[in-house]
Amino acid sequence: MKQLNKVTRYLVLAITAVAISSCSKKTDDIPDKTDPKMLSFGFFAEDNNENVLRDYAITEVTGTNILIELPKDVDRTKLVARFTTTDNATVTVNGVPQQSKITANNFTTPVDFIVTEGQTNARYTVTIANAADYVWTRAGAYTDNTVGGLQFKIHPQTGVPHFFYMLSATNVDDRKAYVAKYQDNNWASIGDALSAGRVGTDLSMAFDNTGKLYIAYPDYTTTPTTQGPTVQSYNGTDWSVVGGTSLFPAQVTYSALGINPSDNQPILFNYVNTNNYAPFPRRAISVSYFNGTNWNIHNQITGRPSSQVGGITRSKTVDGVLYIAVYNNNVGAAHDYSVYTYKQNVWSTIADKVLEPGATNSNFRDFDMDVDLDGNIYIAISDDGETNGTAKPRVKKYNAATKIWSQVGNVINVNQGLGRYFSVAVSPSGIPHFLYRDEQELPVVITFDTETQDWGTPKVLENVKVKGSTNSMFIDFAHDGTGYVAYINETDNIVLHKYDAPSN
Repeated sequence: MKQLNKVTRYLVLAITAVAISSCSKKTDDIPDKTDPKMLSFGFFAEDNNENVLRDYAITEVTGTNILIELPKDVDRTKLVARFTTTDNATVTVNGVPQQSKITANNFTTPVDFIVTEGQTNARYTVTIANAADYVWTRAGAYTDNTVGGLQFKIHPQTGVPHFFYMLSATNVDDRKAYVAKYQDNNWASIGDALSAGRVGTDLSMAFDNTGKLYIAYPDYTTTPTTQGPTVQSYNGTDWSVVGGTSLFPAQVTYSALGINPSDNQPILFNYVNTNNYAPFPRRAISVSYFNGTNWNIHNQITGRPSSQVGGITRSKTVDGVLYIAVYNNNVGAAHDYSVYTYKQNVWSTIADKVLEPGATNSNFRDFDMDVDLDGNIYIAISDDGETNGTAKPRVKKYNAATKIWSQVGNVINVNQGLGRYFSVAVSPSGIPHFLYRDEQELPVVITFDTETQDWGTPKVLENVKVKGSTNSMFIDFAHDGTGYVAYINETDNIVLHKYDAPSN
């Protein structure tokens, strides 16, 4: 009997051991519980090749419904998302594996992102909504100095507005060159007076592709003829005269600075305004190239004879091409315009002495050009071609792909015999904007409406008159789509307006 009990005890212990072993094995086979999550999600400018101009991101995703507001002009059919997930998770959309910063999707309707780890899935629905339309707001006025002539450009990398101006002063010798900037809601001068003496009102400035700033001005200290051209550069710390001295002893007006796409050096365009100046005829456009050490002066634009009278000149370098537009202030004939490009040291003519059909003349008070990121050229010109003798501005577009000119919308409904001054700019998303002084001399901006294919409702920026001058009002855009308008008011101060989302 004792032997039987002993056997029974051994049997119970064996069964218990097997049970414990079995339970242990089952526990080991159960995988750890997974919890895949989307941690952050957004659309970044760096990933979307000029389609998205700034970063829009949710840094901490808190639910499974992700809503991101984007400007309505963003192409939603090919957006690349940037996201992070929990460790070891994979992401798919409609079964297609997703790579952050690489995979593009169509977001015209909500998109489901499936985050998977092991056998566990989590669904995140991403919806794109229209962000509030950008609005114009007054940023402020520069009151440190009064201003005569003005030039305005935006730093290509930082997006900071820069202003090159002639001091407005009773004593003409005090009318020197100055540069200021508007950054972090504050105005700041960049150095003190930059010129040795008085400068002319026809100023020019340009940034090279590294952000180095160049300015050019008619210099009243040049001899034997005053108002010869001088160029200076700013390396971020100091100003210096480019080439060490003024370029040549002839009076110049209608200057324009460009950047040579071949070597990133400045090119200066000048209207020579000195009689009997042997190297170059009066009223011609002289081209001067800088090689890093010296200036090569008095060159011509190939295809443009030195006998062709010049005028207001605009320049811009985009993606390896320098663009030049010249208003031809012809003597004894109707005024027209010409457009050229300079690429790999070769000049090409895009438009030669254009006068719009039906026009008897073009208004010489203002002329402008901009070039978008695709190389499409926009010309702003005022003429009487559609208005029975009343000069009104229009914007013409040259399509770089088709090489065809067309008009952007209708002529702009302002009498240029009274308003006269304007500026055109194209945003990085390809939308034209037009700034002008109306018949009451007030600053007005209009935007092209892609739905109606015409100019939208005019927006009066403020009920303050703009100073009447060819170089008195400007519009331009930073790389992130922020727009700026600058002009001189009647008290000779620079006024700045900003175009951005309402919260900014």
